Amino acid sequence: MDNGSAHSMVMRYFDMWNTGDTAIADQILHSQWVDHAHPDVTGPAGVKQAVQTIRAERPDLRFTIHDVLGDNDLIAVVGSVGRPQQTTDSPGRLIWLIRLVDDLMTEMWTYQQNQPSH
Repeated sequence: MDNGSAHSMVMRYFDMWNTGDTAIADQILHSQWVDHAHPDVTGPAGVKQAVQTIRAERPDLRFTIHDVLGDNDLIAVVGSVGRPQQTTDSPGRLIWLIRLVDDLMTEMWTYQQNQPSH
């Protein structure tokens, strides 16, 4: 898989969370998928359920992606999550590291980049 395809796949993952359309999960997530920030959510079926649950509880929650970097099997994503109208008290930027195996997203780690205090 080339970098463009890997980057596109990762963007489709975050679009799934923003739109609630989980049809893509089986095409982009490995059967052994694990999000280390949420280890109880495994595999495409677990992600589909989590998307539906979170969107029902917080329908205005949005992921915004600022940069996607990396090579064929390890992608770094810099972004933020919040509500579109949220302008203050932002939790800061998040960095997701995503490992791909067999051209599918297999593991994800989440790190918070705190905003400097003013």
